[in-house]
Amino acid sequence: MRVAELLKNIHENKLAPVYLILGKEDYNAQRISDAFIETVPEDQRAVNIGQYDMESTAISDAIGDALSAPFFGDRRIVFIKHPYFLIGNNKKVKGEQNTDEFLNYIENPEPTTVFVIFAPYDKLDERKKISKRLLKTAIVVENGFLDERSTKNYISQLLEKKKYSIEPQALELLVRKTEAKLSLAMNELPKLMILAQKDRKITVLMVARMVPQTLEQNIFDLSDLVLSKQVEKSIEMYHDLILQHEEPLKINAILLGQIRLLLQVNILQKHGYAQGNIASSLKVHPYRVKLAMKKSRSLHRTDLRTAYLGLVDLEEKMKSTQREPLALFELFMLGYFREKRG
Repeated sequence: MRVAELLKNIHENKLAPVYLILGKEDYNAQRISDAFIETVPEDQRAVNIGQYDMESTAISDAIGDALSAPFFGDRRIVFIKHPYFLIGNNKKVKGEQNTDEFLNYIENPEPTTVFVIFAPYDKLDERKKISKRLLKTAIVVENGFLDERSTKNYISQLLEKKKYSIEPQALELLVRKTEAKLSLAMNELPKLMILAQKDRKITVLMVARMVPQTLEQNIFDLSDLVLSKQVEKSIEMYHDLILQHEEPLKINAILLGQIRLLLQVNILQKHGYAQGNIASSLKVHPYRVKLAMKKSRSLHRTDLRTAYLGLVDLEEKMKSTQREPLALFELFMLGYFREKRG
C-alpha cells in the first residue's frame, strides 16, 4: 500500500488491526502518525495512545497496552518505533525483546487496538520467522524515499494548495540543497513561505539566502574539488568546515562514503545497471545516485580507487597520530595530486 492510500483510508476511518510502515521517509512517517492520532478524540489521547521505542522499552509493555480495552473510548492506538529485531542488526540495546510475545499478538490482534509499527529500514530480514510472519499479516505501507520528480511534484502541489508558487529555478535549488529529501525540504518551506508572504512567490534568491546546504551537500562539493585535483580550493573548503566546528573524522567518513558511492556506481554502470537498479542495490537515495552517475562518467576508476585508499589511510592516521587533521588532509591532497599526475 502507498502512503496516499493509507492516509485516505485513515481519513475514511477504514482501519486494520496491524500496520507496518516500512521505509525511511521521516516526513511521511510523521503525516501517518498524525493521521492515526487524529482518529482518537483529543480528550482521550492521553489515555488511549501509547508510543514505545524498542531500543529502550520492552515489547511486553507495548503488547500489554495493546491488549487493554480503550479507556472511555472506542479505540486504542499503539505505536512501535525502531523494531530492530526485525532486521539483521547486531545493534546493542538495553535487554532482549520477547519476539514470541510480539508474534502471538500480530497473529491474534486486539480488535479495538490499531497497532502501528514504524520500521525505518529498507527491508526486513525475511530469514527471521517474526519478519516473515509480520509481512504476511500486517498491512504493509511502503514509505521509501521519493524520487526527485515526486519530491518536486509534492512540493509544487502543496504550495499550490496554499496559494503560493515557486520559480522553477528556485525549486531546483531547493531540491539540490536538501538532496531531494522530502523531510528536509518540508522543514525549509515554512520560512520561505513567510518570506514570500507579500507576493506569494518563492524565488531562487530566497532559497539561496534562506536554505543552508547540509553537511553532506558541502562534502559532495568538496569531493568535486578533490577529484578535479583542485588542491588549494579543497584545502580551503576543508579548513572552512573545521572552522564551522565540524568533526574532522566525520568529514572524512562522509567524504569516504561519497567516493565509495562514485566507485560503486562507476562499476555498476559498466555492468549495465540503470539508476533505479543502482539505488535499490546500494540502498541509497535515488537523487544521490543520479548525481553520482552524472559525475562518474567523467572519472576513471583508478583515480577513484586511489582517492578511496588515500582517505582510508587518512582516517587511520587521524586516529593513530596527534598531527593536526588539516595538515594530514593537505598531505593526502598533495599525495593524490601527484598520483594522478603520475
